[in-house]
Amino acid sequence: MLTWGAEISVPVDMVVLGVGMMPSHIEDLVESIKLPTGDDLFLQEVHPKLRPVEVFVNGVLLAGTAQAPMNIQETLNAAGAAAVKAAAMFAHEMVELNPFVAAVDSSLCCGEGLGVTQCDYEGALQLVEKEVDGQTVQRAEVNAGLCVGCGACVAVCPHRALELNGWRLDQFEAMADGLMAETPHADCEPQLVNLG
Repeated sequence: MLTWGAEISVPVDMVVLGVGMMPSHIEDLVESIKLPTGDDLFLQEVHPKLRPVEVFVNGVLLAGTAQAPMNIQETLNAAGAAAVKAAAMFAHEMVELNPFVAAVDSSLCCGEGLGVTQCDYEGALQLVEKEVDGQTVQRAEVNAGLCVGCGACVAVCPHRALELNGWRLDQFEAMADGLMAETPHADCEPQLVNLG
């Protein structure tokens, strides 16, 4: 029986039932390490062709039906790719970190912690006690190994003590001003060009 009660009769030699697949309930894991999911609730890779087993969380690799419904051959291919990617990460004595992470100007930081509250990555930005002019004060400090450079902390700091390495706040402001600036509209008549 099909939709709207329609019935059809088809002679066949074999019928194969294709069962739908839903991802496992891993909401706690997704929330705790901020894993990206697609509309279908499967874990989402960075790019299906260029980086098919990587997610935006450093050190996390995907394989098999964590990404999507897969048959055994697709699962083995994904697992092999993830194993090669993991082996490549461990082949080096040192890991190069993303250089475009948040940075704190301690002379501007007042230790209010607004950036810390907005950071989604636990431990990436935290308040630490420092000695300044003989007084113990709290200042923000970035853990470059945990920071992903999202800029959420930069956006909320009222004292402009946080910036992303490689992108100064005045550069962002200049881009925004350029986008918002009024461009003069010239009254132009369309010109016809004779191509023949």
